[in-house]
Amino acid sequence: MALAVAAAAAGAAAPAPDVDAIVTYETRQVMSSGVTRTDTWQERLVRRGDQVWIERILPAGADDDHDHKAEHVGHKHFNGETAARWLKLGADGQVDVKFVDREHKAVVAIPRAEFGTVGFDGSFAAASSVVPAALARSMKASGAVGDAQWRTDKRDGWSHRVLWSEQRQIALKVESRRDDGSVRRTVSVQLQPATARAVPWDQLGGYAQKRYDDFMD
Repeated sequence: MALAVAAAAAGAAAPAPDVDAIVTYETRQVMSSGVTRTDTWQERLVRRGDQVWIERILPAGADDDHDHKAEHVGHKHFNGETAARWLKLGADGQVDVKFVDREHKAVVAIPRAEFGTVGFDGSFAAASSVVPAALARSMKASGAVGDAQWRTDKRDGWSHRVLWSEQRQIALKVESRRDDGSVRRTVSVQLQPATARAVPWDQLGGYAQKRYDDFMD
């Protein structure tokens, strides 16, 4: 079982320290054709108490596909890959999910029934800490790096290593690989200094409020 699946089952996270970070993802997969495919991307992570903001960092030129862009503008369309994800954990443990489309200045509420459609597994703990604290603590402890400690796990054909910071309540690095060597995944978290600027969700004045089903044909 992949670590992401185990993370979804670990439940909601307890309150954690504020975090600003840049998260880098890399996946290397050996295709059936013998070609090795590498995918990399980065996201900005902002965590404040029971709220989390995750936003894809788009490199220059990423929106230069004019035909694709024109298609989006001409139809009701919602791009969940590039929209920012704004998550809020309720007192009842339920997660309120909104996606923020900066280009069209819209905040889109996502009903729970559509979480899977937009690629959210329902785990606030995984979103806010990369790996839920409960899952990290359940893994076998190994060597330490500064105030962080490596944790390891092996299950269902996968091996995982997590560099967990108990002080910051976040995984600083995650390494996962299939035992047959066909897939390797790495997540690296670069903590950023705290800033005094307003959090992203306080900068949405004038944005239209929409629901996900507004984009259904």
